[in-house]
Amino acid sequence: MTKPTFIAIDWGTSNARFALVDENGAMLEEKQGQGIAKIDGAAAIEFTCFEAIADWITLHPALPVLMAGMVGSNIGWREAAYVETPTSTRKIISAANLFEARGTRCAILPGVKTERQADGLPDLMRGEETQIIGTAKDGLICLPGTHSKWVRLTDGEIAAFHTAQTGELLELLGKHSILLNPRRAPTAQIGPSFKDGVETACRNTLGLESLLFTVRSRQVTGDLPAEDADSYLTGLVIGSEIRSALISHDGSETVQLIGSPGLTALYAAAFDVAGKRSTQVDGQTASLAGLARAYQDIFG
Repeated sequence: MTKPTFIAIDWGTSNARFALVDENGAMLEEKQGQGIAKIDGAAAIEFTCFEAIADWITLHPALPVLMAGMVGSNIGWREAAYVETPTSTRKIISAANLFEARGTRCAILPGVKTERQADGLPDLMRGEETQIIGTAKDGLICLPGTHSKWVRLTDGEIAAFHTAQTGELLELLGKHSILLNPRRAPTAQIGPSFKDGVETACRNTLGLESLLFTVRSRQVTGDLPAEDADSYLTGLVIGSEIRSALISHDGSETVQLIGSPGLTALYAAAFDVAGKRSTQVDGQTASLAGLARAYQDIFG
């Protein structure tokens, strides 16, 4: 076993990932935990953190802790202020919040904020910038998730981005609308119904607010089997996201997908239907690579 160098924490709204990392940026051990939204206050977050990493700290008391994600938000442990676009890897890392807790050196990377090019309204990201630091190349990047991010990376800088609340919208529609059977957990699959939903959203002049009701109407008329409704719904929402996002972007370039393999596979299939090329990168791998890069600049 190689020597541990630091503890990396990717702490989002819904989940936390704690990793013991060696000098080459490779993960030696991993633990999962609750997201920030499920923990009440900074003191409880600190307790949760040190409870999760207690055995690592005991064995390796000098290890620093490097964090990214919602842990640095105004509902997190310690706030790490947003940096504005355009911004580089160097600017993001240099804006980290450095502090000491329980005798351990800690750092939290900041988020990024922007004024959206399409409408001038503010937008935010936390955590996704770490994944971009780790793996992304210049071009158009899509990071699907609860709050999907579409990012333009130019000359190594985050030039602009916008958010699509796709994952959260799907969860709300699945649990709190008449579109799906509330007694059945949604399990979207890549197949004809999913692709039908994507194609319907991409070619239709009506907006998502009108297309959503077809999930119900097509079931009632027998045009859509109830067991395929969740896949069709997912295709509609992802297809609508893609259609909106690609309006202002070059249709010939390949989109870089960064996220969980299951989710990036859904988006890659949707891009195929939309006639768009894509590549896939595992989000956990990207996040760890970004934190390892930041570690070198902050603690290395």
